[in-house]
Amino acid sequence: MKVRLAPDSAVVRFFAVFLTFIAIGAWLRLDQLTLQVLLDDEWHVIHQLLVKDPRALFLTFGHADFSIPLALMYWLELKLFGLSEFGMRWPMMLAGLSALLVFPLYVRRYFDQQTTLVFTLLLAISPMLVLYSRTARPYALTLLLSFLALGAFQRFVSANKSAWKPGIAYVLCATASGWLHLVSLPLVVAPFVAFGLPALVNRNLVRVRRIFLLGMVTLAGLLALLLPPVLAHPEALGGRLGVQLPELQTYFGVWYFWLGTSSSLVVFTGVFLAAIGAGPVARTLPLFASLLIGLGLTFSMILLTQPAWVHNPLTLARYLLPAIPLLLLLIAQGATRLSAAVALQWGQSGKRVALAAGISVMLLVTYYSPLGKILAKPNSNSLHSAYQFDFRSKENLIALYQDDFPVSPFWQRLQSFPRDSLKIAASPFSFETHHWDAARWEQISRQRVMPGYLSGFCAEHRWGEVPRGGGFNFRNAGYLMDRRNLVDRGFDLVVYQKPLKVMTYEGEKEFGMDTIACDAVFRKQFSTPVYEDELLVVFPLSEAIKELWG
Repeated sequence: MKVRLAPDSAVVRFFAVFLTFIAIGAWLRLDQLTLQVLLDDEWHVIHQLLVKDPRALFLTFGHADFSIPLALMYWLELKLFGLSEFGMRWPMMLAGLSALLVFPLYVRRYFDQQTTLVFTLLLAISPMLVLYSRTARPYALTLLLSFLALGAFQRFVSANKSAWKPGIAYVLCATASGWLHLVSLPLVVAPFVAFGLPALVNRNLVRVRRIFLLGMVTLAGLLALLLPPVLAHPEALGGRLGVQLPELQTYFGVWYFWLGTSSSLVVFTGVFLAAIGAGPVARTLPLFASLLIGLGLTFSMILLTQPAWVHNPLTLARYLLPAIPLLLLLIAQGATRLSAAVALQWGQSGKRVALAAGISVMLLVTYYSPLGKILAKPNSNSLHSAYQFDFRSKENLIALYQDDFPVSPFWQRLQSFPRDSLKIAASPFSFETHHWDAARWEQISRQRVMPGYLSGFCAEHRWGEVPRGGGFNFRNAGYLMDRRNLVDRGFDLVVYQKPLKVMTYEGEKEFGMDTIACDAVFRKQFSTPVYEDELLVVFPLSEAIKELWG
């Protein structure tokens, strides 16, 4: 007869809460993912795919940087079954979801359940981690791989016998991370300093020898992958270096990104809690020294190389993305220590005070989080620079710049229709989102706005559009040259934004002048508009929509 053991209630409660937080994080990352328009830096690799074969892709980092291994994978998708927006983003999404599980489960080995759960929740709702899990850029992948590399290195050097499996894991993760993006190299080499120097000082020759051999294998792998593009096109790297340095406002602004807020109060609270948790984390987390040295090396590299745009807080925060999990762990540990101290001082009343304070802080974090706007429904332009250039509205130069753009009353009129009931193909599209006002159009209209490609319609080929066919299978855009294609993709209306001149804080700007001849083509192809003003003209794609507009 088998005796059935009752599960530990504390463990059951832990995993119930843990999985709830994981579900929240997964929902934030996956919401409307397949409906997102490809925007801004996501286009760097597309421009390469349009003109390069695999050999050429392998041999350059590009003037507008792209990730070589991702480009090669995209080329393969392109040839095998077609490249879509989701086909470009799934590796980063998989990495983001994996990190959401792996990081807390690793932390649980060294910290109590409360710290682990708070850490999990903070990871789940971190705006930057959410955004980069959804973006076709390698940052979510390099974050996961670099942390896995650090963990594998620590296991390798701590083993009492020659355990090469973690060593092999380190080499694979470190070389893959460095190949995906060079900025991750300082972090993955940091454990050689964190573990190698103490071994050398203590004359632990066995450990020194193992670390040296691991370093040689890793160096060989990195050179095999990175040396060919460096030697073939050194100008591709040199052109982006020696450009800018972080400024004082950069160092201040970066905290708002790491903590995912527009509120100074949230930043100060987070820094305060992190300071309380710093000591225990430094003593307990085996990877703490490697992370700290890696971030220091990365920052030093930034100061030495002076990459373009690093004076913007967003760019510096992105290059130092591994600081976010470490900072959130410090905050989680600080919150646990503080609540324990309050409970110890005031007993049961203290526990209730600590719980109320924790809930209040989380409500404050939620209120000032940018995720509310980013994930509003509908939003097919959630990766628009207006949402992420700066979480503080007064410092967001993209949003301030676009505030000067005139907005047609047409978008307000669309509010009379049920939310997310209409799908609109708008043109001219600009992948550089400071010239693409669709994020605001969606906010106002509460309808879905996606690009309408003009190539083959009234232009031979426009920069920032992909040709129809040739393996490109973008689903969140419509080809205006093919009315049937637009209808099949569920578009209801076609909007043509007329050329205009706008007086911005940077001076007068012209928009759409390259498409001035398109007006006549629109009227010929789509006949009678259902709406027109001095800013735009709108055409229905079916009689039903025409009648509905009335």
